[in-house]
Amino acid sequence: MNMNILLAQSSGAEPTTATTALIIAFFVVVILLGVATVVAGILRIIIFFNYWVTDRSKTEAGFTGETAARHMLEKLGYDDIEVKKAGFFRALVYSNHYNPKKKTIYLRASTLKRDNITSVGLALQKVGIAVQDKKGGSVKSYWRLKQIAVFGPIMFIPIVIVGIIIDLVTLLMIGGNFSGVGTLVCAILGIAYFIASFVLTIYTIKVEKRANGEALEIMQKYELFTDDEYDKIKRVFRVYILTYITDFIINLLQILKLILRIAIEVLAASQDSGGN
Repeated sequence: MNMNILLAQSSGAEPTTATTALIIAFFVVVILLGVATVVAGILRIIIFFNYWVTDRSKTEAGFTGETAARHMLEKLGYDDIEVKKAGFFRALVYSNHYNPKKKTIYLRASTLKRDNITSVGLALQKVGIAVQDKKGGSVKSYWRLKQIAVFGPIMFIPIVIVGIIIDLVTLLMIGGNFSGVGTLVCAILGIAYFIASFVLTIYTIKVEKRANGEALEIMQKYELFTDDEYDKIKRVFRVYILTYITDFIINLLQILKLILRIAIEVLAASQDSGGN
């Protein structure tokens, strides 16, 4: 976005106090977004290091992700819940996950068959989500939202492009001025998609954090692991939630940036129209 154009206005008028305030707020959000992105990068390095450590630690019983999940489900008496390998599409879009409709825990190949603490921890975390579902938690609502909003962050630009194409086709077919109505409608739809993704992140933190607690409680109750293994799995859970918190902060700032940008452009357009 060309801020000089916004500051000067196309009519040549001086920017109003409201416009200036919005532009300042926009730049503040951009700076915060930059800082958050750097912090997120640092956190991801920390996450990678923690996973690197737990990747090299194995359980005393020799569990893999699959056998650990099946063992815990057996202890709980959840015979109706299956553990399967996630296909290419599932692994790409949803990674490791629990599907409440199919009563199935899907694990990526690297999680399913590997016998390290990371794989075991990630698998048991999904068992924790299955436990929530059994207890009547909000897992089904979470899964429905996830299916809708999982593509939110990458859908905004394609949806806006569709709006621009609609406007151009309309312009070529009926003539007149470029109305921008299709672009505006698609931009609003794109933002709605983005907000849905943001809500999903909030929901995810809630569900996944509770799943961590459920899994840790079951591990202690049935004494499935040594104290050292328990501590390492707990560290995997803590790092896992940390990734969602960083995504939450970045998504929040992205939404604020989009809203401010649209507000500035709408205000600039209205002032330009008033000047003409």
